[in-house]
Amino acid sequence: MGSQAFRKGGQVVGFEIFGATMYSCVVWAVNCQMALSINYFTYIQHLFIWGGIVFWYIFQLAYGALDPDISTTAYKVFIEACAPAPFYWLLTLFVLVSSLLPYFTYAAIQMRFFPMYHQMIQWIRTDGQSDDPEFCHMVRQRSIRPTTVGYTARIEATSKRFEEKLEGL
Repeated sequence: MGSQAFRKGGQVVGFEIFGATMYSCVVWAVNCQMALSINYFTYIQHLFIWGGIVFWYIFQLAYGALDPDISTTAYKVFIEACAPAPFYWLLTLFVLVSSLLPYFTYAAIQMRFFPMYHQMIQWIRTDGQSDDPEFCHMVRQRSIRPTTVGYTARIEATSKRFEEKLEGL
């Protein structure tokens, strides 16, 4: 980015343009990774994930439109420098793909070769393996574990620590 002319007249990138570009990449990467990790979308999740990205661009427009005394170096950064530059959009896309590719690859390998129990149960329902009693029994036996949540988990953890102290005496 350092040698790219972003403004009219050939001015190169300053910290304000670099910061806006970097934060745009972060907003896209974080929101898209949330979208990839969700198994079931609701309207509220769509609103917050995609709305967060839209809100970032609205914020850039609004903050850049403020008086230069208030917005200081961010005055019209998005309107004059980032939005018209194809390099800004290509860089954002490149960073998004390169940051999500390792996560997507890991998730695909994990789901295909080392599935979690809830993924196995989903496969039983969707892939039609519900008629294979041996596979169903194996998945059910592996997925049955005692779990504790909230108050019960705290009581159990406290009692285990107390038992360990008594054994140490």
